[in-house]
Amino acid sequence: MAIYRLNVPGANRMQATRRRVHSNHNAATLARLRHVENLDQHHARNPANPNPPIQNLMDNNTFTYASFHDDEEHGEQNTKDGLGGDHDENLPGWAGLSEEEPDEIDLLIAADKEKHRQQARDFNWDVLLNHLVAEYLRLRILTKNWASTNSYDNFSQCPSSQRREQVNFCECTLDGVCLLQRGYLAGSPVKPQTAFSVPLLIFYNSLWNHCHTGAQPFTLALNEWLEPRSQRLCVRKGKHARDLRKPFSAAVDLFCQLEERQNKIVVSSLKLSSQEFLASQSCPACFGPQPPNSLDYSVDTRNCLIVCLDGNFQHRHQIKASQDHVPLQTPPIFIKQAKVDAVSQEIRDHKAQGMAPAQADRCAESHKAADDKRNKSTWKGCNDTGLMGCCCRHNAAVYLANIYKSGEQQHYPMTIIKKVLSEIEPGRQVGVLYNIGCTVDKDNSYLSIEASYVLAPQSFMPTHITGFVSWSSILVLTKDGVFRTGKGLNGYGLVSPLRYATRNCRFGSLSHKTKHHNTRGIKQLSFWLCKKFQKATQRRYETQGILRNLLGKPNPHQPGGQNFTVVFFKRQWRAQREFHVSHSETETDRRKKLVALYKRKATVEHMRQGLQSPEIFFSTVAEVRALMDSIVTESDSLSIQIAQITGRNYEEEKLRLLLWDAKSDLFAQVVQIHAERRPLLDSHIMGSHLGTHGKETIVKALQNQHPAVKKIIDSFNELYQEFREKYPNHQQPDVHNHPLTYKVFIQWEMDHTFWNDGLYYHTNAPWSIDTDVCEGINCILVLGRIQEEFEMLAQELSRTIGWARRKYSKIKETIDYITRPTGIEVMKSNPNVAPDQFDELSLGLLTRLGKLELIREELKLNLIDHGELIKLWSNDISWLWQRCQPDSNNSQFQEWTRLIDQVKRDRHTFFPNILSNDLASNDVDDDLEEAVLDVLQDDGEDVQEELMTDV
Repeated sequence: MAIYRLNVPGANRMQATRRRVHSNHNAATLARLRHVENLDQHHARNPANPNPPIQNLMDNNTFTYASFHDDEEHGEQNTKDGLGGDHDENLPGWAGLSEEEPDEIDLLIAADKEKHRQQARDFNWDVLLNHLVAEYLRLRILTKNWASTNSYDNFSQCPSSQRREQVNFCECTLDGVCLLQRGYLAGSPVKPQTAFSVPLLIFYNSLWNHCHTGAQPFTLALNEWLEPRSQRLCVRKGKHARDLRKPFSAAVDLFCQLEERQNKIVVSSLKLSSQEFLASQSCPACFGPQPPNSLDYSVDTRNCLIVCLDGNFQHRHQIKASQDHVPLQTPPIFIKQAKVDAVSQEIRDHKAQGMAPAQADRCAESHKAADDKRNKSTWKGCNDTGLMGCCCRHNAAVYLANIYKSGEQQHYPMTIIKKVLSEIEPGRQVGVLYNIGCTVDKDNSYLSIEASYVLAPQSFMPTHITGFVSWSSILVLTKDGVFRTGKGLNGYGLVSPLRYATRNCRFGSLSHKTKHHNTRGIKQLSFWLCKKFQKATQRRYETQGILRNLLGKPNPHQPGGQNFTVVFFKRQWRAQREFHVSHSETETDRRKKLVALYKRKATVEHMRQGLQSPEIFFSTVAEVRALMDSIVTESDSLSIQIAQITGRNYEEEKLRLLLWDAKSDLFAQVVQIHAERRPLLDSHIMGSHLGTHGKETIVKALQNQHPAVKKIIDSFNELYQEFREKYPNHQQPDVHNHPLTYKVFIQWEMDHTFWNDGLYYHTNAPWSIDTDVCEGINCILVLGRIQEEFEMLAQELSRTIGWARRKYSKIKETIDYITRPTGIEVMKSNPNVAPDQFDELSLGLLTRLGKLELIREELKLNLIDHGELIKLWSNDISWLWQRCQPDSNNSQFQEWTRLIDQVKRDRHTFFPNILSNDLASNDVDDDLEEAVLDVLQDDGEDVQEELMTDV
C-alpha cells in the first residue's frame, strides 16, 4: 500500500500582508518577465543567424594552463584593487527572506483534508467491494476460477454507452463491476484508469505466497514483457511509461479482500463452531472432533493438545510509515487488542494484591526479550514492535498477537492461552511449550483460567533453549526430562516492506501469508503424520538396541551380581526427580551463604598477610595482640559455620563449588554455540533466508568465540585435575571426557550426560555417578516418549479423519438444505419465506433467491475441493491406519472408505462435465521422465571407457 504525504497549502498572515503591499511591484516585475519570455520565443522562431559556426574549443592552441593561472592571479589582483568587473554599487540588492513555517491552523486543515480523503477512498472501496463480492462469486463459478476458456469473455448484460476509448461502461453499474464482468479488477474505486486481469492476480497471489515477489519488481518485469508485444502505456502528456505499482497494489488488495469475503461467506453458511473454524483454518489433527475410542489411550496422552508459543521481534512497524485515519481491522488470526489489554489489567490487579511470585526466576531474568531490553533502541520509532505467535505441533499457526510498544511481556502468551482454552472442548489436557514457560506457570496460578480445563502436569514445558534454563526447572516442568524441540514457526518468512506499510496492510498481509501456510500444511498433513511415525519407529529400534546392551551388563549397585533391569532404571529416575524437588531451594540458599562466607574468608586472609608487612612494627604490643585475637576468632567462627553448612571436608566442598561454577560457564557457552549454529542447521528448511553471506557471518562468529571457550575449558580441566589428585578414591563417572577438548565440546548436545553428574549435585546416588545408569534412564524415557508419540499420532489420525468426514457432511447437508423442496423451489413461487442464516449475508443487490443460488454453487465448489483433499490423503491414511491405530476403532476406517466412494459419486453428480483426474490420459509418468533426464544429463557419470584419455 502506498505512503501518502501531507501537502500544506495556503500562506500565513505575514506572507499575505507582504503580497498585498508589494502587489503593484510584483505585477510590473511579472509583466517584464513575460515580455522577456516572449522576445526569447520570437528569437527562437526567427533566428538572426540560423547556422552559426561551430567553434572547436580544442583548436585554440594559445590557451595554456599557465596563462589560465596568470589570468586568475590578475583577476584576483583587480578584485583586491576594486578595479575588476562590476563595481559594488552596481550589484543588485537581495533581501533574504526566511521560509515561514505553516501555522497550527494550516496543519490542522491539511490533516483534516488528508483524513477526509483517506476516509472517502476507503468508503468508495467498501461500496465497490459490496457490489463486487456477489459478481466475483458468480463469475468464479462460471469461469472455474478463471481457468476455463471463457475467462476473458464479456459477461456484461447492460446496454453500453461509450465513456472511455478502451472500455464500454454503463451508468447503471459501477465501473469496477463492469471491469470484473470483463475479467479485470480495477486499480481504483472511482473512475479507474488501470485494471488488471483476474488470472494475472491469481498468478501473482501464488507467486507472492511461495517466494514473496514485491509489487514493484513484478510490475517492472510485466512492463518489460508487455511493451515489445503491445503499445506502451504512457503517462498523460508524457512519453515515459507510467508507474503501475500503485494501481497494481490496490488491485492485489482488492483481490485479497474478495478472497477473504468469500471465505467468510462459506464459514457463515456452514455455521461452523469455534473449534470447527480452528480445524478448518489451522490444523484438523489438533482441533478435529474427539476420537470415539479415547478411553483406549493412557491418561497422559488422552485428548492432549500441545501448542508452542514464542515472540518474534523482526516483524516491526515504523510509527511514521503511514498516517491511518481509518479504524484498525483485525483479521481472525489476530487476537483483538482489547482482549490483550483486559488480560494485562487482570495480571496487574493480581500483582497489586501481592499475589505475584516473590522473586523472578533466573531463566526469566536472562531472557532479554521478556524485560523490554532487547533491541529497545530500535523500538523508539516503532509502534508495533513484534508478534507473539502460537502454533500447534504440526507447525500450523493458531493465533497471533500484535506486540504494541513493549517486549515479550507475560500478558501476551496468557491471552493466547485463554483464547485457545475457550475454543476447545471442556476437560481437554493442554500442554504449552514456551522458552520462559516457568514464569507463565506461576502466572497461571493466580490468573483466572477456567477450572473446567484440566491442565496437564507438563502444562508449561520449555522447548529448545534460547536462554538460561536450569536443569532442575526442566525436571520440574516436564515429567520425563526430555526436550520437546518443536520448531513451530521458526521458518516463518519475513515480509520486510511491511515495516513501512499501513497497519491494516501489515495485518492483512501477515494474515494472508499465514492462511497460505496453514492451507499448505493441511494438504501435507497425512504425509507429516506418516513421516513422524517412521521417525519414531526408527528411533525406537535404535534405543531398544542400546537398552538391550545395558540390560546385559552387571549392576554394581545391587548385591548378588545381578544385571541392570528396567525397574531399576525407573526407580533411579524417580529418585533423581525427588532429589531435585527437595533440594532446589535449600541448595540455592546454602550456596549463597557459602559465597558470603568465602568472601569473609578472603578478608581474613588479607588481614593475615597484612601482619607480615613492615608497618606492623610501628604498632604497640597490645594493638598487635588485639588484631591477632580478632583474626583467630573470626577464622574459627568461619570454620565452624562452613563446617555446619557443608557437613564435609572444607577443601572438597570448595573444589566442588569451583567445579560447579566452571561447569555452569561451560553450559552457558554451549547454549550460545547452539543458538548461533541453529540457523545453519535449519538452513534447509523452507522459508529460511540465510544465504551465503549469513553462513559466513555465523562461521566467523563461531571462530571468534573459540579462544574464550578454550580458556574456560582449560580452567575446567585444571580444576578437575586438581580434584582427581586430591581425591583419587572418589568415583568419577565422566573421567572418559577428560581432558576436555574444544572439538569434543562443541559436538555435545544440551542433554548430554556430561551435564548430569553427581560430582556437582553433591550426591553419590547411582543416577548421578554412573554413566550406564544415566544412559539407561535416558533410554527408558525415550522409549516412553516414543510410546506417547504413537498414541498422539493415533489420536491425531482419528481427529483428522473425523474432521474430513464432518466437514464433508456439513457442506453436503447445507447444499441439500438450500435445494430442499421447501427451499429454492418454494421461494420462486413465494418470496415471503421465513428468513434464515443466509439472509444475513451481504451480497450486494442480489435478491434472496439469487443469494441462495449463488451460495449453493459456491458450496458445490468447496465440496469438490474438499473431496480432492480427501483423495489426496487416502493412500497415506490407509497406510498409517494399518500400523498406528487400535483395533477397537476399525468402524471409523470403514466410514472413511465409504466417504472416499461417496466423493467419487458426488463429483460426477454435481459437476458431470468435469473430467475425472483419475483418467490415465491425465497421468504423468514421473519414473519415465526421471529415467530420461538421468540418461540425457551430461554429468559424466555414464561416460564410456573408450572416451576417457589416460592422464
